[in-house]
Amino acid sequence: MNTREEIKKAIDTLPEEALEGVLDYVRFIQEPEEVEPTEADIKAIARGQEEMARGEVVRWRDIKKNVL
Repeated sequence: MNTREEIKKAIDTLPEEALEGVLDYVRFIQEPEEVEPTEADIKAIARGQEEMARGEVVRWRDIKKNVL
């Protein structure tokens, strides 16, 4: 079964009241809203870029391995 078929099967099992949320999400991923970063976002991105430049990074797979 491919992904599209699995999604359709899963949707068929959802209660009617859950379908509006699913539709909202589908519309969102089809046309994501444009969001302007805040000043705090811009500063956080700059800090992250500086940390990466200094080699102060942790790979996601390492975090995931240590947590699980």
